[in-house]
Amino acid sequence: MQVTHGSPPALVLHNFVFQPATPPLALILRQQDCVALLGIGQDTQDMPRLTTALTGLAPCQGEIRINGETVNGHKAGRRGIASVGPHAPLFAHLSVMDNVLFPLRAMHALNASERLRRAGEVLALTGLDAVRTRYPHQLSAEQIFRAGLARALACMPTVIVLMQPFDAMEPPGRDRSLAMLDRLRHALGLSILLLTRHRAEALMAADRIGIMENGALLQLADAATLCNRPASCPVAVAMGDANVLTGRVLDCEDDIATLRLPSGETVQAQAAADLHGDDLASICIPPDRLSVLFMRQGTVETPETGDVPCTLVSAHHLGQSVVMRLRTRDGTEIIARRPPVHTRRDLAPGREGLLAWQAQNAIAFPMDQKIG
Repeated sequence: MQVTHGSPPALVLHNFVFQPATPPLALILRQQDCVALLGIGQDTQDMPRLTTALTGLAPCQGEIRINGETVNGHKAGRRGIASVGPHAPLFAHLSVMDNVLFPLRAMHALNASERLRRAGEVLALTGLDAVRTRYPHQLSAEQIFRAGLARALACMPTVIVLMQPFDAMEPPGRDRSLAMLDRLRHALGLSILLLTRHRAEALMAADRIGIMENGALLQLADAATLCNRPASCPVAVAMGDANVLTGRVLDCEDDIATLRLPSGETVQAQAAADLHGDDLASICIPPDRLSVLFMRQGTVETPETGDVPCTLVSAHHLGQSVVMRLRTRDGTEIIARRPPVHTRRDLAPGREGLLAWQAQNAIAFPMDQKIG
């Protein structure tokens, strides 16, 4: 698909509500882009509900625009949106070729020879030529995904919604499928909305990632922004595995908050925009932004401002890094990821140490922060 200057976005959701008690969803998917929505909440049905609402199989509120046209009133299969995933299984009694032909026959848009030509093209694009006569029970999880994608591509949709499509695959198959998807996206100009609960899939596939908690979109941005400037504590945890400490704000000055931990230590962090003095705050620090100083045997270090006394609980060498589990004086457990510079003796459980971080490497959010 050739995208011209000024082309409307492939997909626009405006005031879109697909399940009760969820804030309206606003989203723009540009032509030829891939946006991933990373689900982090306990509600595992939010993504299936979103998929059925987008494709016209369930009611919704708000507006869905495809290439600038409002399609809410269009029936399923006529919106320019196709979906792939466990919610849309292949027909068990049909071969791969007949599964791909099925929607073309249902649409009555092409004659028999054109249908066969279109099906042959998408089977070649997805690497399924050799298995076109097989039935779903004869396919691997990777081939099932490719066949579902070929069936979706055959109808030439504007937007493809991938709903947790890689969950049944082993990592090598998932990686091959993601690489194939990226090639097809750029070769065919596909616009893709990927719904996943796996961060690695979102990072590998998408231009932008939206963090979705129980159907509510917390933040939508590129990966670097989500990691370095998360809008909330759940985003910091989802994208950076951030440790979360509790503290009370003593003061905020020049966007830096000074806070007191329950165990009495004073620390600093970047202040979120809505953080104020005397607030209870969640302090988010990624594991790789922590410094750890272990005390020498028989010595006593006097903690300075910003130092947090801790005890090493365990340490695991992962090749390029060491992951340490530490416990503070109030019982909070913290994960630190450091270069492998410590000796085995340094990393013996029970070692006393001090944790510290630079203020710009941590963010403090008000504990009662609400979704905007």
